[in-house]
Amino acid sequence: MNDDLIPIAELDYDEVDELIPISELFFDDPGPHIFAAGVSTPRYTPARGRELQDLLGTTITQLGGVSGGTRRTPVPAPPTVPIESLLYRGRAALERALEIRAAHVGGDLPAPEAIEELLDLIALAAEE
Repeated sequence: MNDDLIPIAELDYDEVDELIPISELFFDDPGPHIFAAGVSTPRYTPARGRELQDLLGTTITQLGGVSGGTRRTPVPAPPTVPIESLLYRGRAALERALEIRAAHVGGDLPAPEAIEELLDLIALAAEE
């Protein structure tokens, strides 16, 4: 055991003259008493609140200048097409049904989706 170490049980708490009052640890002059542990670089702090809104507004405004300064108006979407115009009709529906039948002539039962399509094609062929 090190001779400089004293076990806690042997400490004498009555020796008050070794205690230093905390008031003696303060500086006597008016200061400033700032210590720099080392040179620190300022940390980056992202923009918040109004600063962020201004930054975003500026960036969006400047995008027009980056792309050449001209803004294109959006091209209007083509008109919607009725779904009925995309469905098989009459003879075309029968031909598609025959294609599905030919694909499944091998002994395997068609999938439920294929059977549903066949039934829909029969209904469409009957409409004309």
